[in-house]
Amino acid sequence: LHFHDNPPGLKDTHAITLLWLALWITLSSCQRIDPGSKYPTVTTNYGKLRGIKKELNNEILGPVEQYLGVPYATAPIGDRRFQPPEAPGSWQEVRNATQFAPVCPQNVHGVLPEIMLPVWFTDNLDVAATYIQNQSEDCLYLNVYVPTEDGENGGKMEREGDENRYKPVMLFIHGGSYMEGTGNMFDASVLAAYGNVIVVTMNYRLGVLGFLSTGDQSAKGNYGLLDQIQALRWLNENIGHFGGDPERITIFGSGAGASCVNLLILSHHSEGKTSVCACVPTVFCCIARQKRPPLPAPSSSSLSSSPNISPTALNCQSHQVSHVSFYPGETNHVISL
Repeated sequence: LHFHDNPPGLKDTHAITLLWLALWITLSSCQRIDPGSKYPTVTTNYGKLRGIKKELNNEILGPVEQYLGVPYATAPIGDRRFQPPEAPGSWQEVRNATQFAPVCPQNVHGVLPEIMLPVWFTDNLDVAATYIQNQSEDCLYLNVYVPTEDGENGGKMEREGDENRYKPVMLFIHGGSYMEGTGNMFDASVLAAYGNVIVVTMNYRLGVLGFLSTGDQSAKGNYGLLDQIQALRWLNENIGHFGGDPERITIFGSGAGASCVNLLILSHHSEGKTSVCACVPTVFCCIARQKRPPLPAPSSSSLSSSPNISPTALNCQSHQVSHVSFYPGETNHVISL
């Protein structure tokens, strides 16, 4: 990994502020869609995508191509539940990428105290909640925002000594205490247009499905982090088709997302997949730093409020859904809803 003080042309906190500003704009007003909008297509390693070009409600910022609900991994259901993510399957027809995909299972009403959230966010909780109504375990999707201000050669970004460099890429990892949230909520169009960078937001597995660990082969855990690594792998292989530079990928996040960035830096699995890392705040001031013992797995017969989870029970849970949530920052136990 090569580290720089800041992402290309942007301050760490500046990027975070722009994303929150974009969300505020989304919650308080509607984005204008030009009746004459075009539907651009791009060919990835897995098939063609049809996105949508949107005009921003701003006289300064240019239009942005949005490719929404792009699969970066196979659905983690059935035998793939509690397993590392796998590469997505290919498709033959042009895939519609003009709408968000479902978000990962979570509590619709949220579990974070309102005092931890910005006032403008808590004032719009009803609107924000609409982003997490459509939930499914088939949720490993990302959204790509591509600026088009510099016309037909928008994919290229001139730089002294290297005129054929593609646009830098920024992958945003949302927060939510590892229990809630979605990349769909953060419209990265403003950041993409303002910074002339390709911005990507993503979903990753949350709660029990994303971070449950028994400390043995039954459930190794950290599936949410492995999802993020798979998203980086997908970007390395495909972002060039969008005009992005796979050698200049910045990962950044806020809250638990910032902690994930720190953890990805420490993981050998993400080595060579990013060039810049930015996080606000860091893992060192987050609950992720707390050391917790793994859950024992000797004798429990079901995934419930019991702290004991057996391999047989986990295998059973690979074929059925239970309404439970995981609070990694509290007791590291499974808590029934």
